[in-house]
Amino acid sequence: MYSFESIDIMGYDGKSVPNTYLRLKAPSEKLAIVFPGRGYTSQGPLLHYTINLLLENRINVLSVDYNYMNISEFGSLEWGDKQKWLYADVEEAFKVATEFIDAELRILVGKSLGTLAIGQLLDTFSNTRRSTVIWHTPLIKMPHLVKQIAKHQPHSLFVIGTSDPHYDKDLLDQVKAASSGKLIVVDDANHSMEVPGGVEDSLKVMTDIMKGIRQFLWPVDK
Repeated sequence: MYSFESIDIMGYDGKSVPNTYLRLKAPSEKLAIVFPGRGYTSQGPLLHYTINLLLENRINVLSVDYNYMNISEFGSLEWGDKQKWLYADVEEAFKVATEFIDAELRILVGKSLGTLAIGQLLDTFSNTRRSTVIWHTPLIKMPHLVKQIAKHQPHSLFVIGTSDPHYDKDLLDQVKAASSGKLIVVDDANHSMEVPGGVEDSLKVMTDIMKGIRQFLWPVDK
């Protein structure tokens, strides 16, 4: 069992950063931080089930629930200014979380835009580089993200579909090799990790991904 809480995070331009802290009722000294996509929230199935898998394995979870899709000011900015806003929010979220949550950061999870957030944290905070990272649908066509992964070499799992516009086999192989990471590549899956064929087929993809994450985080031989 866990409680739904939040912590005070003041990010870009002094604006509050929405968040959900899922704190386990039983004592746990482990923490994961989740950074959703711009329009794909932590309630989307890929993140919802990832979060629940972490909770099942006694890891507290902070979800940084920035809501840029519904902020007209954000939408009107040039890309560089959007990045500044994102980075200000996630850096402050990280600092507040590690200061006020009495648990050791073990895992970072990013989805799409959230993978850029993790890249920024790796550059900015040395203590993030010991964390395990789950990169859901990473934006690997952005050269700076590939460079960040190659530079910091976090223990990584990359999850993406072949019909995702950000899929690139060569770049994926590059970040996998740089981080000695693992891959979950789903044929025909789109940026939401949905596949043609109906709900049941997409649900099977979710099941297979969760099995892959479990095996990556808690391999049988440990």
